[in-house]
Amino acid sequence: MNQTAPEPVLPLAVAPAMGRSIFQSPLVIGVVAITIMTGAIIAFGSSLIPQNTLKSISQGQIEDLDRFASVIHYGDAEITGSGARERLASVVGTTSFDALMKRGLFGANAQRLDLYSTTGEPLYATSGRVPVLQGSMLTAFDDAINNRSSSVHMEPDAALARLGIEANLLQTYKLIWDQPPGNGQSARPLMVAAITTDVGRDLGVAHKSVWLIAGVFNAGMVLVLLVLHWASARAQGRLERANQALAVQNLAVRESRERMVQAADSTKKAIAEELHGAVQSKLFAVWMRLIQFKESNTNASPDQVEELELIAAELDNIREEDIRGISHRLHPSIVRVGAAVGLRSLRNFYESMIPVELEINEAAAQLEPAGTSVIPDNMKLGVYRIAELAMGNVAKHAKATVCTIGWSYEELEQQLVMTITDDGIGFDPAQVRQTGLGMVNIGDYADAMNATLEIDSKPGRGTRLKLVIPFEAPIILEDPTGQQDQVEHSFEVSGVTVERASAA
Repeated sequence: MNQTAPEPVLPLAVAPAMGRSIFQSPLVIGVVAITIMTGAIIAFGSSLIPQNTLKSISQGQIEDLDRFASVIHYGDAEITGSGARERLASVVGTTSFDALMKRGLFGANAQRLDLYSTTGEPLYATSGRVPVLQGSMLTAFDDAINNRSSSVHMEPDAALARLGIEANLLQTYKLIWDQPPGNGQSARPLMVAAITTDVGRDLGVAHKSVWLIAGVFNAGMVLVLLVLHWASARAQGRLERANQALAVQNLAVRESRERMVQAADSTKKAIAEELHGAVQSKLFAVWMRLIQFKESNTNASPDQVEELELIAAELDNIREEDIRGISHRLHPSIVRVGAAVGLRSLRNFYESMIPVELEINEAAAQLEPAGTSVIPDNMKLGVYRIAELAMGNVAKHAKATVCTIGWSYEELEQQLVMTITDDGIGFDPAQVRQTGLGMVNIGDYADAMNATLEIDSKPGRGTRLKLVIPFEAPIILEDPTGQQDQVEHSFEVSGVTVERASAA
């Protein structure tokens, strides 16, 4: 009985990954940052703005008390001047004193006025009884006695419960002298006046303003963030579309260059086959006719026979060496065996011009064991062509004393790497790229393989060419047993086989 396979269950690690991706979003990060800043505004504003409000009200109370002192000094002779402190107790209870106190409080932002003697005894209150000095009130009174105006904020859960008043109160204490300032007479402390203001509404407005500021800031920043996110999303969309268009163009260019390279190689292959086939056959036929003519011409002089033999030998050399060599250069069939074999053939060809070492790491050798290869033909041919062009430049222009070809496979990176290094005179790569056809052809072959090409060279410092080809090997064989052609001797250094060609 067939059973339906269960649907795959996403691993639990997906949830943390999704969480991480969410918190990596600029919009989410911006919202979190705005929330934190808004909280900071509320936290600091809830402390600073009410404090500033209380400080402003306290300053107003001090000004009201200064004005009240002026009313005392110039309004009633009984409590001003010499002996005023002694007369104060008898004057406090009179109707005229009460009227004077209320006149002094007129226009002030205050609910009540309390008077105390210099020893702290209650003297007078505009409404109700005078509160007994205790706690912070007593501390403020002591500051006032020392001629330092001091304020006390009595919140509903503190001193107001003792007063029976459900409000936020701010009291400011100030010392009143028996002489007006600047009259030239010695002044003595007369009493301490305490003015009380209900600050509940002002503090409520202050707290509301904090939340209003925080709300406006939050809304403004969120709006700015949304606008920036919208603009960023549009820009990102345009960038992605441009990148996609560029990728399509790059792909089209690469495919075009691949087709050009393939067409050029196909043409070279056709010419090579024509040279190796029809042209060489025709030359062979001419050579045979020339031999037959020499053998049938019995009347030829010894000099003529010798000349015919020289012509036949030269014709045979052209057929066997020149035509075969040109055919091989146009389309090196040897690369079908392997990229390393092709590099060895180039090493052997240029060995007569410059000493060449070939270094092959073990992983690259395992890709091509016993005359077989898992590397695609287009890659093998591309590697051969690039090495051929580079080695030609070294032989013609570098004036080098040694050249090293490196061929390796990097299993972790899954890439084939070819390097060609010489100790020659070097060159300026920027100028050569603009003017050198060989460098353009090298770039074409590299692009056709989707490879990256690096050329490091400076005048007087030699040259290093590095070709990196992405390649995922389908299989890595462990025991390469392929024979290596024309190897005089080889030795292994850190998993890299270094080969030198024989003198033959």
